[in-house]
Amino acid sequence: MRAVPDTNAQRKALARKFAPGLLRPFSGMNVSVRLGEIAHSILSRWPIRPQPAKPIANFRYVTMCERAHWLMLRESLFSLHRSWTLLPEITVVSDGTWTASEFGDVFAWWPSPITVLTRQQICETASSADLRELADYARESPYGLKLAAIVIEARKQPVLFVDADILWFGDPLLLLGVPTSWTKPRGLRESNCHQRREMALRHCASVLEPPFVNSGIVALHGELMRPDLLRSMVLEALPYPQDSSCEQTIIATAVKLGGEFFPVKLSLVEFDDVHRFRSRNMKTEGYYSRHYVHWMRHMLYRDALELRFHFFAGLIAREGPNRASRAGLAGVSSSAGGQNE
Repeated sequence: MRAVPDTNAQRKALARKFAPGLLRPFSGMNVSVRLGEIAHSILSRWPIRPQPAKPIANFRYVTMCERAHWLMLRESLFSLHRSWTLLPEITVVSDGTWTASEFGDVFAWWPSPITVLTRQQICETASSADLRELADYARESPYGLKLAAIVIEARKQPVLFVDADILWFGDPLLLLGVPTSWTKPRGLRESNCHQRREMALRHCASVLEPPFVNSGIVALHGELMRPDLLRSMVLEALPYPQDSSCEQTIIATAVKLGGEFFPVKLSLVEFDDVHRFRSRNMKTEGYYSRHYVHWMRHMLYRDALELRFHFFAGLIAREGPNRASRAGLAGVSSSAGGQNE
């Protein structure tokens, strides 16, 4: 039996100092960014209570993040729990900035154990699988670590890799299809995506043509691409460990050469509302998730806070009739007790 999680662990690990300047109306800060920063501060002090278990989905959900982005990951996983009817087994890859024990205290609200994989474990597994170049890339680059995690885990089981900067608004399981059919790599489509041009021209020029591939969500069970092609592209990526376009170009090549795109509505990867007061509504537009890439993280916290309020309002609405029912039963019991006396 699991111990009752200490919600104070979340506050201690995630709380950020509130900046009073956020409340100054004429500070010059964009209103969307201001609201995002306020939402970020509120969420950092609002722990998640232990969540109920749900039936298990037959694939593994893999994600990764650095210690600085734990709050973002927490809200991503909470949105998953809130919207999915079946919960996959979760694996989180550590980039080395945090340990499994630290992580366990903060994410103990999740209803089942979360598997943590370290960078060392990923590199050792890649080396033992005769993927030494991939192991080197994972050792030197966070993007190489993500690529290695996808390649290694997908060889063992159906994997849905999801970046930590994605929120879920609906249950995508029917859209994803049967996990045993994920033999071809699938990725998100994007209208404008940064790729490493010289690498793409050498290996798959169509990567540079629309629709572009975004690697924020990747589904796979099996090999990402031919081993010789993977080795060649990884060797080209090694000199640029901090360039995310290398990893994205490798995933895009796999999708364009032998894979396919996810249905359009699986995730919104657009940025036209990044500075607006009102953000786009995923529910009314029919999207199941949204990918909040780098420059729009403030939008993630705004939407995450709104999801929390909706969840809290739903609990109150469900509790209302229950409280009334309990009160009614108590009244009946009291009345019956009076008659028997």
